[in-house]
Amino acid sequence: MLARHRRHSGSMTRAAFLSARNDVLANVAVVAAGLLTAYTRSAWPDVVVGLGIALMNAGAGQGIYQLAREEHHAAFP
Repeated sequence: MLARHRRHSGSMTRAAFLSARNDVLANVAVVAAGLLTAYTRSAWPDVVVGLGIALMNAGAGQGIYQLAREEHHAAFP
């Protein structure tokens, strides 16, 4: 539902899209990590997926922060 809004300007729209996208990707990765963990009996798939999710969310957060600052500077020059 949010795919059609992914190119709209605005930090709130972008944040909603990135949040939904990251949630879907994280859920798929967690399921895959669970299967790999059960198969290999190792915690490494969980660790790798956890770090990947953290990096993905940090990157999205940084992008939203920059966009919001640009909007703020445009509104209050």
